[in-house]
Amino acid sequence: MKVPVPVRSKSFKKSRGPSCSLPLLLLIAGVQFLVIGKPFPSLLLDSRNFFNLAEEEFIPEPQVSCDFNGTRSDYCDLAGAIRVRGSTSEVFVVTPRRGTTAGDVVAANASWVAADATSWKMKPYTRKGETRIMSGVTEFTVRLAAADEAPGCDVMHEDVPAVVYSNGGYCGNYYHDFNDNIIPLFVTTRHLAREVQLLVTQKQAWWFRKYGEIVEGLTRHEAVDLDGDDRVHCYRRVTVGLRSLKDMSIDPRRSPNNVSMVDFKRFLMWRYALPREHAIRTEEEDGEEGRRRRPRLLIITRRAKRRFVNLEEIVAAAEEVGFEVTASDLMTPPRKEGEAAAKAKDDGGQARMADASATVNSFDAMLAVHGSGLTNLVFLPMNAVVVQVVPLGRMEKLAMDEYGVPPRDMNMRYIQYNITAEESTLSDLYPRSHPVFLDPGPIHKQSWTLVKDIYLSKQDVRLDIARFRPVLQKALDLLR
Repeated sequence: MKVPVPVRSKSFKKSRGPSCSLPLLLLIAGVQFLVIGKPFPSLLLDSRNFFNLAEEEFIPEPQVSCDFNGTRSDYCDLAGAIRVRGSTSEVFVVTPRRGTTAGDVVAANASWVAADATSWKMKPYTRKGETRIMSGVTEFTVRLAAADEAPGCDVMHEDVPAVVYSNGGYCGNYYHDFNDNIIPLFVTTRHLAREVQLLVTQKQAWWFRKYGEIVEGLTRHEAVDLDGDDRVHCYRRVTVGLRSLKDMSIDPRRSPNNVSMVDFKRFLMWRYALPREHAIRTEEEDGEEGRRRRPRLLIITRRAKRRFVNLEEIVAAAEEVGFEVTASDLMTPPRKEGEAAAKAKDDGGQARMADASATVNSFDAMLAVHGSGLTNLVFLPMNAVVVQVVPLGRMEKLAMDEYGVPPRDMNMRYIQYNITAEESTLSDLYPRSHPVFLDPGPIHKQSWTLVKDIYLSKQDVRLDIARFRPVLQKALDLLR
């Protein structure tokens, strides 16, 4: 019975083979000829086979570095002989001897797992603290195993590392697509200069089409659908899990090569061919007549919940202050018919992403009620202004974390406007003496679902133009 030979990935260079000099081979062959009397050519061939076998069987000491202390995600960097079997959701760290434990691999720094453990479990998704959503994420087992205990290699990837992660969870929510997947992928892989392969569990094919420009900017290799692949993939380096450091942002002090959100913004500019790196300065003059250019304001509209009820008044006030104004929800595709409609459907939203990014990049300021539409701020030019309108319900900290910090990390300016009870349509549903207005704290403590049902799903915004006008003026002034 022939032993199947592992396939070497075509994307990578073949190994150079054993480095054994001819004089050494001749010496070995001569000694063996004197001892056992084999013909010389046969001995030479046997010697070469011996060295080939020795090279293939060599298992390096593994190197394991894990961080289980973060509040957002767990990840492990594994180096050595690493084998990934998606059909059983297992990652094997092959060791040169039996009985190797976590304590042997990471010495005294094994607080993340028991020192005598030979395996540990991980869920490679970036919402670590959310029990409900994490319960649906595929769990992987990382095992320390000797070569004869681990499965054999079906595909050998000698010159490229891999990253194992889940494309499940909140996949499909625009904010979470960036916060939970795209930005952590950028942090985890950007320093590898596209020489990395993504090993994806719960892979959503439409997602990889929609964000094709971004994915192709991070890797030149085809992503592997682990759930639909029975093969054992072998690597020298594998990362299990993604680095997620901040809400919708990056902490450059803890990221590989100190990559930052400014780096991420420039990456998006490259991938979507966005022309504007910096927003307008209102002192700049355009044309021979010295006429001042009006900065452009994009108002993100919503089709349902947290809508601007008095949008026309807001547009008029912004124009009076000095903005050129456009209102759009960005992600509603224009109507297409026939072949064009079929093509747009097949691309999973890729063309719409390209259109939306180009549209946003042409503006100097953005105004939106708290929600996923603000995610588009990543496409604004630097020095642009972001104005977030925060609905009622003690949402100020959440709004700041999700959409207040990122603009500052991308060299943009940020203004937060917290509405009053009079500016909320909840005042049409509840009396002013209701706890919804007086004390949202107990509602938050009761459940996030109740918070969403009341403050995010039932509430629209009716801005007090007199109160809001100074905010528009400040946004304009920040562009000077």
